[in-house]
Amino acid sequence: MKTIFYLLLLPVLTFSQVKVNINVLQKQTYCGGARPTPEITAQYEKPIPYANKKLIIVSSNGKVDSTTTTSKGYLKVRLKPGSYKLYEPWRYHKLTPDGSDIKNFDKECLQKQWEKADVIIDAQKKRQQITMDIDDTYCPHTLPCILNPQMPE
Repeated sequence: MKTIFYLLLLPVLTFSQVKVNINVLQKQTYCGGARPTPEITAQYEKPIPYANKKLIIVSSNGKVDSTTTTSKGYLKVRLKPGSYKLYEPWRYHKLTPDGSDIKNFDKECLQKQWEKADVIIDAQKKRQQITMDIDDTYCPHTLPCILNPQMPE
């Protein structure tokens, strides 16, 4: 009898979730010291897939989960209807963008960075397609909140 109950409940649970497809793209940053050529500039203007990277999902009621993008930068998740925030792990875990010592950063500035969700998902529609841009590639002189940026030579 329990088995029949669970089999009947499964479609209800499946249909009460929303399929969300997210194409996660990563912005690139040119870190060279010399002025880039037009070809290099054009290359860096094209976003690339945020491949095989972990993201933290936080629901509006505070439930936390994590997921990983595919090799092509896609996420396919099933979510219960509601609002969700996606964070890069460094933001959620209150770390520095490059994993270096926090003493090299403005803590008040970092606090604001940690509060920023990379994207907000409103999982109400049956299917959603979202494109998400992440600025994950930082140069030493462009790290957010860095106190003494190292300028390229």
